[in-house]
Amino acid sequence: MSTHNQQRMHLLFLTAICGLGGLLYGIDIGIIDPALPYLHRATSLTEGQLSLVVAAVMGGSILGSVVAGMLADWLGRRPMMVVSALLFVGSVTVIYLSQSFVPLLLGRLLQGLSGGVIAVVVPLYLAECLPANQRGRGLALFQFALTVGIVLAAFIGNHYLSNAELAIQAAGSDAVAATAAADRAWRSMFLAVLYPGTLFLLGCLFVSESPRWLIRRGHAAQAASVLSRLRPADECEREVAEIGAALAEEKARPKLGRGAALAEMLTQRRYVLPFVLACVILGCNQATGINSILQFMSTILQHAGLDPVSASSYGTAIKILNSVMTVAAIMLVERKGRVFLLKIGTAGIMVSLCLLALLFHRFESQRVDVRADVAALVAGNALDLNLADARLAPPASGPVQLTILYQYGDKEQVAEAYTPTPEAQAVLAREQALVSTLPEAQRAVLAQARAAWSGRAAAVPEGAQQLIASLPAQARATLEAARRVHVAQRIDIRPADGAADAQLEIVRASVGPIPDKNSGLLAALCIAGFIAAFSIGPGVCVWLALSELMPTRIRSVGMGVALLINQGTGTLIAGAFLPIVGNFGYHMMFLFWAACTAVYFITAAFFLPETKGKSLEEIERLFARTKAAE
Repeated sequence: MSTHNQQRMHLLFLTAICGLGGLLYGIDIGIIDPALPYLHRATSLTEGQLSLVVAAVMGGSILGSVVAGMLADWLGRRPMMVVSALLFVGSVTVIYLSQSFVPLLLGRLLQGLSGGVIAVVVPLYLAECLPANQRGRGLALFQFALTVGIVLAAFIGNHYLSNAELAIQAAGSDAVAATAAADRAWRSMFLAVLYPGTLFLLGCLFVSESPRWLIRRGHAAQAASVLSRLRPADECEREVAEIGAALAEEKARPKLGRGAALAEMLTQRRYVLPFVLACVILGCNQATGINSILQFMSTILQHAGLDPVSASSYGTAIKILNSVMTVAAIMLVERKGRVFLLKIGTAGIMVSLCLLALLFHRFESQRVDVRADVAALVAGNALDLNLADARLAPPASGPVQLTILYQYGDKEQVAEAYTPTPEAQAVLAREQALVSTLPEAQRAVLAQARAAWSGRAAAVPEGAQQLIASLPAQARATLEAARRVHVAQRIDIRPADGAADAQLEIVRASVGPIPDKNSGLLAALCIAGFIAAFSIGPGVCVWLALSELMPTRIRSVGMGVALLINQGTGTLIAGAFLPIVGNFGYHMMFLFWAACTAVYFITAAFFLPETKGKSLEEIERLFARTKAAE
């Protein structure tokens, strides 16, 4: 094999291993979405504990991003990639074996820690190893792999979801068997991602160390050897000389400790400007709402009017679109440049978010506060109501939804009830037609079952259960569909075992129209536009901004701080999402994200320099010249 082909294969191998890192980061983000319903069903965790399990990945990412840069400077880029892989494999093992809240939370924290290290070290490693004319595509491939990880998590979830639903249906009224099926489902989802994690770990053992890190550590000959496997001989010599010159210039300035480096980063313009730009871009990238959109996509689509199955299907299709548009960004990033893609991407995000806000405001503005009315129905420290009987609905021409946020002690939960949609009314009509064909004695027995489903009776009599079980399969399916419609109209809130002393408090209750399927389709289209715009611009360019803008002297520390801002912003948004949506509606959240994206657009359009085709040392001199020109 020729030297040129060997260099090309080495670059491909290096990029592929880093791509696996991006895949794991995407899995970190995406796997909890399909696993959460089964985790909720199979465990005794409270809503608050489940929220902590979801948020733990972000908390771990914050910690990982803080320490990753410093450790990468001390130990090297390659060892930290190995550490991130070990953390991921270890986290999956801990999660799979967990039997209670604490080990599950610990496993998710380790998973987030792995993602935080990957997010700092892998883009840093790629930026320092790839040639200037391939750096954009290489880092874009990291983002593409991240989106593939999200899609892979969705497909893994769908696979085990199908198996779990079949097992749960087969279990029927056997609660133990149904719980066991749900437990197998969420554990299997996490176990399945162990394989790419192990492959990433093995690959990291065979990649070379970053030549720039080697030169900074005084191993110039070893760095030249590494570069010779990545570049032609003339480029290798030129790049070693350029890195050496930049290092000599840096050494001419006083040597700084970590605290002093941070102080210099915040006081000298040649460092302040790129640092601030990177921090604004990293913060605004999360403030577009991308993580909340991905993690709550099915929930958003259901609130827009789609049924759960359709919402899941459209959500998966949109995640695939994310990957497809990232491929387009990879093709454009070196041709059109970073600034161009960021401008069209942020503009598209703003338009999509504004349209989503208008769509949701159309029906959210019709909500009516019924907290006092619902609180008046509480009896015996419990609430049992049927929306068809409670007369809480405002004058409306269509079906309505009642949403209650209630609290026992310090545990908050949400309960919802719905009056029948046209589709649900068709199910009830089929039920009536079926019942009318039965003998009068059987109709009376089934009436007892329907009374129990709607809350007008205590429980389904054993005779009714036996009658339903004896009916043909099609009749049983009709009655099961009708049961779900009856149950959907009912809210039954009671204290959990061991919490009988806690008083029920109705924190919030509102009733409003249920959006139709067309609204759900429009919301899916707007979210698809949002994802496409994000993928073509911010999704790819954020990693370039993170790794390219920071000068060598502050790169590791600066990247850690900027990513800390990124993850911190994401954590704050995740924490505020449900309270804001509950109190003010989804449209207010979308408007907030649109305003943050406007800041992003202004920064990209008027302050961000184009770095296409420039080496890291040339970009650093660009900011130094900006200072000298003043």
